[in-house]
Formats: sequence, C-alpha cells, structure tokens
Amino acid sequence: MSDIIHLLPDSVANQIAAGEVVQRPASVVKELVENAIDAHATDITISIVDAGRTIIQITDNGVGMSETDARMAFERHATSKIKEAADIFHIRSMGFRGEALASIAAVSQTELKTRQKDAELGTKICIAGSKIESQTPDACPQGTTFTVKNLFFNTPARRKFLKSNQTEFNYILAEIYQTAIANPEISFTIYKDGDLFAKYGKGNLKQRIVNIFGKQMEKGLLSIEDESSIVKIYGYVGVPEIARKNGANQFFFVNNRFFRQKSFLGSVMRAYGNLLPQKEYPPFFIFFEIDPSNIDVNIHPTKTEIKFSDEFNICQLLEATIKCTLGKNNIVPSLDFSDSADYSDMFSPKNEKPVTPPTIKYNPEYNPFKSQSTPSYPNQKTNVRNWEKMFEEYETNKKDDSLHFDFSAENTCADGQSKALNIPFCTQIQKKYILAFANEKIYVIDIKRAHYRMLYDQFFDSFTHKQMPSQKTLLPIRIDLSADEAETLKTLLPQLQELGFDIEEFGQNSFVANGAPADVPIGELSQVITDFITNYSENNKTVKDSVQEQIAQNLAKAASLYRNPNMTVEEMQHFVAQLLQNKSFTMTPEGQIVTIIVEPEDLTKKFN
Repeated sequence: MSDIIHLLPDSVANQIAAGEVVQRPASVVKELVENAIDAHATDITISIVDAGRTIIQITDNGVGMSETDARMAFERHATSKIKEAADIFHIRSMGFRGEALASIAAVSQTELKTRQKDAELGTKICIAGSKIESQTPDACPQGTTFTVKNLFFNTPARRKFLKSNQTEFNYILAEIYQTAIANPEISFTIYKDGDLFAKYGKGNLKQRIVNIFGKQMEKGLLSIEDESSIVKIYGYVGVPEIARKNGANQFFFVNNRFFRQKSFLGSVMRAYGNLLPQKEYPPFFIFFEIDPSNIDVNIHPTKTEIKFSDEFNICQLLEATIKCTLGKNNIVPSLDFSDSADYSDMFSPKNEKPVTPPTIKYNPEYNPFKSQSTPSYPNQKTNVRNWEKMFEEYETNKKDDSLHFDFSAENTCADGQSKALNIPFCTQIQKKYILAFANEKIYVIDIKRAHYRMLYDQFFDSFTHKQMPSQKTLLPIRIDLSADEAETLKTLLPQLQELGFDIEEFGQNSFVANGAPADVPIGELSQVITDFITNYSENNKTVKDSVQEQIAQNLAKAASLYRNPNMTVEEMQHFVAQLLQNKSFTMTPEGQIVTIIVEPEDLTKKFN
C-alpha cells in the first residue's frame, strides 16, 4: 500500500488557518489595527467599502518596515514579538503569533506599502491568495498602508455566509471601539464608502468614551480606581439610570487588551445588587493592569478569552471597588466609604501595628427587668382599635405607588367585529401576573409579555393601515447617540415616521423628537429609541423577517413595561379585554408564553 500522509501546501495551510483568524471583515480590521498600534502609530485611518467585502484599508504613521521585514511579515509564524516559548507569558504587545497577515493574504488580494523614517524609498508588495505577484520600491509616506481587496474571493462559501452590509459594518465598528477605547492617546479616523463616518481625536479615556457613545454618557459615568499587590483596577462604571436591557457598552481590558470573562461580569452585577431593574445591565469600561506572567492570552484564536492565575481575588477586589464607588456617590446607602478605606489590604497588608482587643462600654446600672412602661404586644386589645383606618391608609399608599394604564381601545376583533367579553373576576399575583376569569375560562397572564404582544401588533398593523395615533411632546426631546447608532436610526427614520414618530436630525449623531406614538411614554422616549436601536442592530444579525416585523418587534420590546405595575380592577379588565381580542394572545412574537388557559374540564380532571 502506498503512503497516504503528506504535507499541505502553504497556500492551503494558510487558508485553513484563516478560518480561525479571519472569520469576517471585522477580523481583518482588528488584526491590522492592532499591528498599527504595535508599530507605535499615533494616527490611524480606516477606510471601509461595501462593509469590507470590497476594500479594507488601514493606514498608520508608525515606524514602518524594511524591505526584508515587509516580505517576511507574510510568512506563517513570522513575528518580532517572541523568540522562545517562555516569551508567550510576558506578552505586552497586541499581536504575537505571526499568523494574521499570512491568513489575510490567503483569502484576499492584499497590497502593502511601507516605509521607515530614515529610508528614501519604501516597499510595495502585492499578494493574491498567498501568491506574491510583485515586490517593488515605492515612494510612500512613513508608516504602513494595508489594502485588502475582495475578501474571500477564492473561498466563495465563506463569503456567502456574511451578513448584511449594516450588520458586518457594526461588527467592524465593535472592533474599532474596543481598540479606540483602550488607546485614547491615538487618533482614529473612519471612512465608510468614501465618506467620513467618524473621527476620534486624541484625549483622555472619558473624552474617548463620550466621543464614541454620545453625550448621554458624560454625566452617567463614575470613576473607579483601586490597587493591590496583584492588580491595578481603574476606569468607569455607569449609574443605574443609564443601564440598558442588553449588555451593550460593557468593556473589560487587561494590559490594554480587550477580553470577555463571565466571572468578572458576575462581580460587576453583584456590586450593583438590587439597584438595577431585572434584565438591565450597566455600561462599564474597566481596565486591569497586571504582571503579564500572571495571565495567559494564548488560549483562544482571537485572544478575547484570557486565563488569570489569581482570578478569584481579582473578582473580589473588583466587586468591592465598584461597591465603594457606588457608595461614595450615594448610589447605595453609604456605610463608611471614606477616602481612608483601603480594599487592597485584603491582599497586601500595610499596617504593622500590633493587634489590640476592642474595648466594650456598658452601663452597670441597667436592669432589663425594670421598665418605665408596660410593653405592648400584638395580641392586646389596644392594638385592635382603629384597624379600619390602618387598612385605609395601606390602600391609599398602595394606590399612590400604582402604575395606571389607559387602554381606551374598544374591544374589537382583528376584523373589526365587536366581541362580547364577560370578565367577572380579575386579580394580580405579585404584580407580575393577572389571574382572570372570563368566558367560563381561567386565564393566567404575564403582564409584561402581554404588553409587549399588544404593542407589537399595534406597531405592525400600523405599517399596513398607516393610522398610528401620535402625541406631540411639550418640548423637543434631544437624543444623543453613538456614530453607529445614529447611522442605524437614519436608515429607519422613514419607517418610524409611519409609526407616528416625529424625529429629525439635529447635528452630528444627535436627533430631536417632537412626537411619538400614543402608547410610547414621552418621559422614556430617549431611552426607548436607544434601546430600540440596540435591539434592532443585534437582532438584525440574523434577520429572518421583514424590516417592518423587525422594527415592530424591537420597538415594542423597548417601549413595553419597564417595571411591574400596580393595577386597579378596572385597569386589569381593560388590559385583559384588549389582550384577548388578539388571536395570538398566548405567545410573544418570539414564542414565549404570554397566557396560560385553564378549561373547566381541566380542573375537573385535577380533582378526579
């Protein structure tokens, strides 16, 4: 039998490696921008055409490469960052494996122009599918320019699985944001399809965050800082008021490298405790400085998962640091968060004073059996008096805390025909559910999901009939967004206008709202729009429905009840009546249960 094992050609091996390193256009942007940072660039320009399918160009003013280095950079495992295995555990640069350029060149048509500061001429190299087509001298400026054209031109199956242009561009922006936040001393300029999309000048960390995510962040960020013998923690966390229903704008960095870690996220959420509504998450931008020998950044192809040798203690310090910051800013009841508090002592004790036992003060003349008045107990008759007044006060306080609804729609079916509903009984369970007896059936209704279901149907129906009632704002409401959020909103404005929104552009990345659909709370309008855009951008990554369905679904999710309400009997009856007119009242658009129906015969079976 002949031998069957053989070595793969370099071009094939590079394409296989590209499957791990180059997953989409955003992967190319990430690798090339990180190379620019490692080259000590202070100014980086990113040009994207056709969401990276056609052109990705990264230009920097870094140190550049020699003619030999420019050629070697495209070889697999060619790197200037490490020389032996031990160096992997002392990495401070962004890239180090030496696979990125080889992988990118294997699945695209790549052009490199580079020149060092003291060189008269630079070098130009053209590669297509791992094959070098030319290498010539070039009169280019100092620094490096990578131009990646026709990504996945030789792997059409990979190109086929890319998402829409807007979705792929959002992935690219996410990678740029991660790098730009970690490097506020570097200016970033972004062009989209030939037009200037955003420019982030040099500044400090807070300025960079506000420039990227909008002015609404400026007053909602709290500075955190702490240090121990194993780690230094600093950055910003958001106040509960700017929390969102998804995990947007949450960033961890270790030695300026972005990473994701569930244990660290858990520490942040525990620090906030009950300050956040259910399923809402605060923005944060948290940096860790740690000895590189105490972390392993080589456990994941994209280096976004990192192994910490002292993860538990770092998580404990992170939680304590955030709690301290929230307490100092009166976000939680303050115990004693003075400037002298030092949580680093749990890792590195600094006080060498001898331990002394605490002193105890007491009154030697106190007699617990000698009281001035007879104590009162619950079973005494004096406590029974005026109980009716106590109950009335309780009911009054309960009503004051209620969230009233105004469901004025008539009880009609989808075809416009009236449908009689007999609802003899309604009550609330834990403010989360309604138990109703109607039409000889028992209904158990999830209030939040039901509200979401009804809003979705109203919004989607308005696209057909274009008769959504609108309410005007007393004063214009300004909405500040990040560059990518503003781009998304611009594309959706025509559809939002059909739904009853009156929104127009007001400067760069800012909008003004003068009206909204009647079912959208005006006081929450800015937050509703922001949540809607975020939900739409995320869900649009796997679009399976029409644009109208996506808009209706995500807008309804953003505008639905943000807290469990107290409802009067009349409000519950209106709520149940309106819900039951909907032929899909049992499920949300995603298929979650809204209503459980118990038939009389079901009860009979239970008692047999």
